[in-house]
Amino acid sequence: MKVAIIGRANTGKSTLFNCLLEQKKAIVSSIPGTTRDRNFGQLEWRGQKFYLIDTGGLDIVHDPAFEKDVVKQAKTALNEADLILFMVDVKTGLMPQDKAVAGILRKSRKKIILVLNKADTLALKKQTAEFYRLGLGDPVPVSALNGTGTGDLLDIIVKNLKSKPAAGTETATGSIRIAIVGKPNVGKSSLVNAILGEERVITSPVPYTTRDAQNIDLSYQNQNYTLIDTAGLRKRAKVSDRLEKFSAAQALDTIGRADVVMLITDVSLPLANQDQSLADFIIEKQKSLVIVANKWDLIEKKDPQTIEKFIGYYRRFLPFLNFAPIIFTSALEKQRVKKILTMAIEVYAERFRQITDNASDKFLKNLIKKNPPKKGKGTKRPKIYGFKQIGANPPRFELVKDYQSDIHYSYLKFMENKLREKFGFSGAPVIIKVRRLG
Repeated sequence: MKVAIIGRANTGKSTLFNCLLEQKKAIVSSIPGTTRDRNFGQLEWRGQKFYLIDTGGLDIVHDPAFEKDVVKQAKTALNEADLILFMVDVKTGLMPQDKAVAGILRKSRKKIILVLNKADTLALKKQTAEFYRLGLGDPVPVSALNGTGTGDLLDIIVKNLKSKPAAGTETATGSIRIAIVGKPNVGKSSLVNAILGEERVITSPVPYTTRDAQNIDLSYQNQNYTLIDTAGLRKRAKVSDRLEKFSAAQALDTIGRADVVMLITDVSLPLANQDQSLADFIIEKQKSLVIVANKWDLIEKKDPQTIEKFIGYYRRFLPFLNFAPIIFTSALEKQRVKKILTMAIEVYAERFRQITDNASDKFLKNLIKKNPPKKGKGTKRPKIYGFKQIGANPPRFELVKDYQSDIHYSYLKFMENKLREKFGFSGAPVIIKVRRLG
């Protein structure tokens, strides 16, 4: 079941969305037109599960570059919803835009609950008479800001929903969470739409079109996924807009909660320091990673060696990501976009790869025989007593050495590379901890 929150701009739709979900999922701002895409969240009340959909304002307050798309997204939510929460603002009173939106909603022939927001005091709750002129029944007074009346509202929602959940309401089990991150205008939202085969999120050549992180559930080849489209991330020094700061913080938080991160780049443009910074952050969070070289359609005069040349360029610019597979895609031509999903499940599985103690011992003996460990800060060559895997998700190893010596960082990196050559771990971080014996 789906319940859409619809209304003109700045009535508190996103605030109510966050309040009912009990989490700060949508960006909230007093700036009209903050919300652009549909934003989904699932909740349960009195045993009834349903999706809540936040939308942009249906009145004309948005940037002209996105106005039609925002309204289109809101109307899509209206069409797919089983129940509508029509949001109005008691403090501003009944506005001409409210009447216009009410007219659109009535034509949908959907069940509508009139929600009177910002009714923080008894005096404001009493100012409901003029809203009866909308002909939508009794208004339900709430305060999305402090939660007053939201329990009653949820009771009314559940009462109006069918008791039997619609198909697709249940949360996808075993779902792999894929964060789509990158600089502005590399084609993140276009890739999401290409994978889904629909205009699920707004795309535009204007950088920083996406604001809220968009969670989108889908199933492909018997595997459930959650795609998370995020706002473009620029250097902090270049970010002055308050909404962009909120979006950037939300995008970075999304990386921390993802199972796999797709680092989207524009293959037609040179890589930049911001790509390196994003990669560093992903590694710091110990996430599985795939590099996506998008806009492959813009590369002219391709031959069988072209991809290898670009792979070499990416490896030279991002040498610390040699473990991450690279996929060349075109969102415009839908080239290899579904491979993003199959590659996600492959690198996710590598997070759980385990090697036996016997295999670890053989690996260590062969490694030391061919390449003895280099000394670190001290003058004594390190003596290694053991090496074994101590955990997974991500793979973690312990190297046991003598107490006095130090192992140079380069040798640990060399050991990691040899581990990958021998056992895999493609796209997954590998952590080697050193323990001193004695």
